[in-house]
Amino acid sequence: MHIVVLGGGPGGYSAAFQAARLGAKVTLIERERLGGTCLLWGCIPTKTILRSARIVRDTREAADFGLTAAVASVDVPALRARKESVVDELVDQVESTARRLSVEVVHGAGRMAGPRTIEVSLAEGGTRTIEGDALILATGSAVFRLPNIDHDLEGVWTSDHAVALTEIPKTIVIIGGGVIGLEFACAYAAFGSVVTVVELMEQVLPGNDRRVVRQTQEALEELGIQFHLADAVERVERVDGRMRATLRGGTVLESDVVMSAVGRIPNSADCGYAEAGVEMDRAAVKVDEHFRTNLAGVYAIGDLIGGMMLAHVAEEEGVVAARNAVAVLAGGKHLETVRYDCVPACVYTFPEVAVVGSSRDSAKEAGIDAVQAVAKFAANGKALGEGDSGGFVQMVAEKGTGRIVGSQIAGPHAVEIIHEVAVAMRHGIGVRQLAETVHAHPTVSEVIRMACADAAQKCGV
Repeated sequence: MHIVVLGGGPGGYSAAFQAARLGAKVTLIERERLGGTCLLWGCIPTKTILRSARIVRDTREAADFGLTAAVASVDVPALRARKESVVDELVDQVESTARRLSVEVVHGAGRMAGPRTIEVSLAEGGTRTIEGDALILATGSAVFRLPNIDHDLEGVWTSDHAVALTEIPKTIVIIGGGVIGLEFACAYAAFGSVVTVVELMEQVLPGNDRRVVRQTQEALEELGIQFHLADAVERVERVDGRMRATLRGGTVLESDVVMSAVGRIPNSADCGYAEAGVEMDRAAVKVDEHFRTNLAGVYAIGDLIGGMMLAHVAEEEGVVAARNAVAVLAGGKHLETVRYDCVPACVYTFPEVAVVGSSRDSAKEAGIDAVQAVAKFAANGKALGEGDSGGFVQMVAEKGTGRIVGSQIAGPHAVEIIHEVAVAMRHGIGVRQLAETVHAHPTVSEVIRMACADAAQKCGV
């Protein structure tokens, strides 16, 4: 059996590798280097940049730890070189895995030319038509461009410009207070930029729990970041070498750079999906719970289908879609799905934020009689010793059963310790069982145990 994967990001290469491990012949088509937005322009470079930003912040706070140190200054070319070396190392690892699994990688721009057929404009010139027994569409997403802003205007950035690290602007206005906007706000504020964030909604991190939002915004304001909430940028101009952003409420903000960080949209333009008969939902490809499109043998995954536009979600969808494609071709009937309710979502701000499942409000909206328990890092020895004791762990559980329906963490190492809760949710482990599990001391994960003990009592289990 021959499986063709269009798109070499986390979803695409995970699908290709899984199909190859299951014995399929696999062709992976990618117009750039393997790795997609995550490795090249998103997750990996931003977290590499944030690590450098955290060091700058730490040296600025050295006196609080009884140390005398000069505040680290930014060497932009060296910072950029380190970021690129990390990216290169990971891309090399992905390419090595493709070779080891005998996945054929075709570099070029692919376009669907018919059922299970891709026409590729090859990077080295010419075209090639590739037809498979099954096709997995994984073309990811693209930066959303606000229609009222000229993105070609000098001084207007997207996240791609911010990751490129050509300069550290003295002043920057960031449009969008979601994950992308706040992570770059943290980084550039630590590097010394004066940062202003404009968010259309009444809170940053729209859709998140109010306690998480309050904790995050207060911490970012301590970094010097200013916020304009429930407002929008109506016009961006370049006047006398400076950027001028006029807000809906009448405020005028001047800066060196205006960065648009309002999210991403499925990358389906010029891919030929609709023309080939694939059912669409605006820019997204429509799929069922098994990632099948309306065309037999054609699957779609990742940012292309909308939903939780996260790299680790795309990876899991890619693995499941590959298993399903192989199963169908082999005549199998059992198809797999993804448990989205157990998937963590993380924000790498200072402090980190990690959430999984439902908040108490959303649980109640779903008809669940839920309780909420909160434990603070301020009572945790490890967090106090590290000088990073702001924030909390919040557990949401079903009253009477102790079943965990969600958790929200804002504080040190949140993006690491959230997985304890995700594993518990995935395998039906309740708050009492987590509370009874001995946690090493001192660790910040002890705060999860404290919150679970409180939740168990409130649940009556």
